[in-house]
Amino acid sequence: MDILKKIIIIISVLGFLFPCEGDANLDNSTNIQDIVLIANHIVSELELIDDAFDNSDINNDDTIDILDIVNIANIILYNDENQCIPTIDITYNIDESLPIDWIIEFYTIMNNLSTLIPAYQNYFENLAVYAWNSNVENPYPGIEGGTYIGGADEGFNMVLEINQMEFEWNHMHRYSVIAHEYFHVYQLSINQPMNEPNGGYNPNTFSIKWLIEGAATTFESMYVQNYYDYNYFINDLAYIDLSNNIHTNPSIFEDYSSNNLDMNYSCSVFMVLVLAKELMNLGYSEESAFKMIFQEFMLTGAKNSNWENYFLETFGFSVDEFYTSLQSYSLNLQNVVPSSSLSLQQIFD
Repeated sequence: MDILKKIIIIISVLGFLFPCEGDANLDNSTNIQDIVLIANHIVSELELIDDAFDNSDINNDDTIDILDIVNIANIILYNDENQCIPTIDITYNIDESLPIDWIIEFYTIMNNLSTLIPAYQNYFENLAVYAWNSNVENPYPGIEGGTYIGGADEGFNMVLEINQMEFEWNHMHRYSVIAHEYFHVYQLSINQPMNEPNGGYNPNTFSIKWLIEGAATTFESMYVQNYYDYNYFINDLAYIDLSNNIHTNPSIFEDYSSNNLDMNYSCSVFMVLVLAKELMNLGYSEESAFKMIFQEFMLTGAKNSNWENYFLETFGFSVDEFYTSLQSYSLNLQNVVPSSSLSLQQIFD
């Protein structure tokens, strides 16, 4: 497996972090304290000799002056709040039972996803990936088989037990599942309540299934559409009969106990796609609608006890109004699929 070792080395080399621009006190945050330090540095007419100030020369003119303070103020006011937060540390445990072409593609997908939707250490620091082929005995003691994100003492586990039949049939799910599970990592990185225990009902966690799983499955479908020109919505989801509960009792899909009615999360996907259509009916662009669903709603910090309030605040209509609107859509996934030209880059730009 020399090629696997080479891949891991390359990823490790490329994965180093840059210091935060303007972070004069090196506390991994650029804020008003840094401006005060830099102002004192300027008043004292110190030479640019201290490493702590090297990254405060924002315009790279080999001097720290008022122009740098202006630029740092702009960083504080306008830049991405995650610019000084490191991305999560990922440990890879990839079993040799997996085909080498899958392993190579796995790292390509993870690189794409980490670039597209980086997961920052907002609420947890580490992710351990465990991947193996289902045709061998579980090689990782203590790790239950399946495909899921699970809790760990020092972070989360991404478990990818890939079914041997998916290799034999060249099934797209062997790749799409990577995007699905990583999207859960992204959700966890931007929504603190999702990090709370979710066994049974917990008002302080967020576990509304159709919004969590519907979004993740929609995301994975868009990923393979964008990167493999494969329509997962039509080829893998649309043939599944949708439960009439979408019209009569949609709240049932808030709970994971409805999984027996929601094969491959097709009902949850349908609800997410209708939500996007309803937002577009209000005048939002398609990319804006999905950004609101994938990102903006989750960033509110919604949890089980208040998610309906944030739903109204984010989308402009209540959960009950949305559930009523579902009745006007025939239970046919093909009627609500996104535009084939819509890219994830457009959504997350």
